[in-house]
Amino acid sequence: MRKLKIRTKLTVDILMAAAFLFNIFTGLAFFLGLVSGGGGQQLRGGRGSVESTSIFDLGSKSAFSIIHDWSGIIIIILIIVHLILSWDTLVCYFKSAFRNAKVAKIEQSCKNV
Repeated sequence: MRKLKIRTKLTVDILMAAAFLFNIFTGLAFFLGLVSGGGGQQLRGGRGSVESTSIFDLGSKSAFSIIHDWSGIIIIILIIVHLILSWDTLVCYFKSAFRNAKVAKIEQSCKNV
């Protein structure tokens, strides 16, 4: 059971890192104006259109916007799953942080986590 929990945590962490990288990549592409096409939100509030010579041409801003939005939603879901899987450890840390107990006692109480 413990190996399954560790493997699940590792999988969640890897997926969270991948979603975070997608979010960074698309966010920087929006910020730097590297995405061309219609759809999505206007960058910098201007009326001028972005040139069609773009490094990242996935069709339109809306494609990047969908990737950006969904990777953000996936990050939030995976953070919640990560917190659920690590709940026992978090409780142990908070208990030890707010108690005036000896170090040996705290180590013993967190050993099974």
